[in-house]
Amino acid sequence: MCKKQLIFGIGVNDYDGHVRINGKIIKSYDVWHSMIERCYSKKSHKKRPTYIGCKVHKEWLYFSNFKKWFDENYIEGYELDKDILFKGNKWYCTDTCAFVPKEINSLFTKHDSKRGNFPIGVSYKKEIKKFYSSVSINGVIKNLGFFNNDKEAFYAYKKEKEKNIKEMAEKYFKDRLITENIYNAMISYKVDIND
Repeated sequence: MCKKQLIFGIGVNDYDGHVRINGKIIKSYDVWHSMIERCYSKKSHKKRPTYIGCKVHKEWLYFSNFKKWFDENYIEGYELDKDILFKGNKWYCTDTCAFVPKEINSLFTKHDSKRGNFPIGVSYKKEIKKFYSSVSINGVIKNLGFFNNDKEAFYAYKKEKEKNIKEMAEKYFKDRLITENIYNAMISYKVDIND
C-alpha cells in the first residue's frame, strides 16, 4: 500500500510499518479502515444509512494516531463502539469510543429500515389490526404481545429492552469484561420513542 494514500478520500495511511503481515491485514488497520468506510463511503451509506452524518475526529483520520489509541485500548475479540458512552453520538474520537464485547455492541444496533414508520421495537399486523412488539435477547426474539396502539407496544419494548441492557451490564461488569464507564452508561441508558 502506498504511503499517504487517501482512504475514502479522507483517511491517511501514514503508518511507517506494514499493514499486512504474511498477507493478512493487521487488526488495527482493519478496524480503522472500516470506521473510515462507515463514515465516508457512499456505497456503505446505502447499506447502512444509520452512519450517514457520522464523522471521524481529525486526529483519527491519520492511521498512526488511531493505531496508537488502538494498541493502548484494544481487547481481543471486542468491537469499536462510538455511541454507548454518549447516546446518539456521531463522532469517532478518543473521548467517545470504547471497545466492547460483540454481545453488548449488538444490544444497541438499530434496524431503522426494517421497522418502517413505527417506533423502535414496534410492528403492525394487518390481519388482526394490532400493533406488536418484540425484543432480541441474546439473538433470540422475544415477542412481547399485541397492543391497540403503537405507544403501548413501544412502552412494552422499552421496559424489556432497558431491563435486558441492565442485566447485561451487571453480568459483564461483575465478570470484569467491561469498564466502569461502559457499565454506568448502560445502567443509565433510556430507550426513547424517537430512537
